[in-house]
Amino acid sequence: MGELGAGSVTGVMRILSDRSESPERRESAAAVLGGLRCREAVEPLIDALAEGEQKLSWTCMTALTNIGSRRMARRLIEIVRGGYPVAARQETIHTLWRLQEVRAEQVFIWVAGSIETEEEYTRDMATEALGNTCERAASQPALATRLFDPSVSIRYAALCAKLDDNRVIANLATTVLANWKAIRPEPR
Repeated sequence: MGELGAGSVTGVMRILSDRSESPERRESAAAVLGGLRCREAVEPLIDALAEGEQKLSWTCMTALTNIGSRRMARRLIEIVRGGYPVAARQETIHTLWRLQEVRAEQVFIWVAGSIETEEEYTRDMATEALGNTCERAASQPALATRLFDPSVSIRYAALCAKLDDNRVIANLATTVLANWKAIRPEPR
């Protein structure tokens, strides 16, 4: 706090929230708040993350995951669904993923499957995040569907998800392999 010239946590939050401050000072403020695990800073950290400036969003994501509070998860889910900058949405997905927020399962499924409207990296992150919820019934078929995604990295992310208890992915893989054997030509 001393290097920022702030004598209190409130002063550090003020620096973070002030868009006229330099990006470096705002990033430092976010890092300090995360290091202090300051729960009262969750809302200003989310607001700064939502701006979509890449490094600030990343620093806010790191701070939020250090704090570990899920009390503003609905706001984070709104950012993923909303018309926010790509960097903000990606770091928000990463935040929800690292917080292991199961309430984000539906938004992860929606983003992962939005082939026409989402960037590949954003979809990849959402698919990987589904790995935290893969034991839930809705995540299993969504991950199975991603096994046929046009993107190799997304197919890989779906394969890397934890094993599914209901064996949806395993059964689908068995079916695919059986059909593949039936249609592939025999070696000569």
